[in-house]
Amino acid sequence: MSDTNKKDSMETNHIDKLYQDEYIRHIHKIGTVTMMALLVISFLPAIYVSFVKGMHPGWGVIGKAAVTLLGINVFQWIIEPIIYFPMIGITGSYIGFVAGNITPMRIPAAIAAQNAVDAKQGTKKGEFAGVIGIVASVIVNFVVLAIVILFGSYLISILPSSVKDALQFALPGVFGALLVTFVSTLLK
Repeated sequence: MSDTNKKDSMETNHIDKLYQDEYIRHIHKIGTVTMMALLVISFLPAIYVSFVKGMHPGWGVIGKAAVTLLGINVFQWIIEPIIYFPMIGITGSYIGFVAGNITPMRIPAAIAAQNAVDAKQGTKKGEFAGVIGIVASVIVNFVVLAIVILFGSYLISILPSSVKDALQFALPGVFGALLVTFVSTLLK
């Protein structure tokens, strides 16, 4: 083996060691703390409404709802991380599952970023490119939502009346899309 190959091999080993010992360890620490904090925060509104406002529906209703959600989503909760992990890696998984909309928004952004830099999925380059794509999609999503939240009323007020009339079909359209998604998931 030539000196150049030995040097390249040593650099690769050093990079792999830094990746595992520093980067991944740090990502798991931040990811675990963030996921646990978000888990607690996600229950706060229900706890507030149930116990502070006195609108607790009863443990039977909560149990039935939990069992229903478990039955509907358990396979998705197991399969999605397995399917997506090779595409987006550890960091992308943490960010994607915290930010949500992983299938329609985060995965396409990650794949587009990987394709833009000609990175293969399952490689460190692919993981980093995917993370950049996911972070970019989160930022764009946040900016668009902020604009809609801040200026939504104004935007609706300047729409033509025909478009405003058509908006009455938005909620049934969303429910229809959710129903189709739910039924197609059950049929798979």
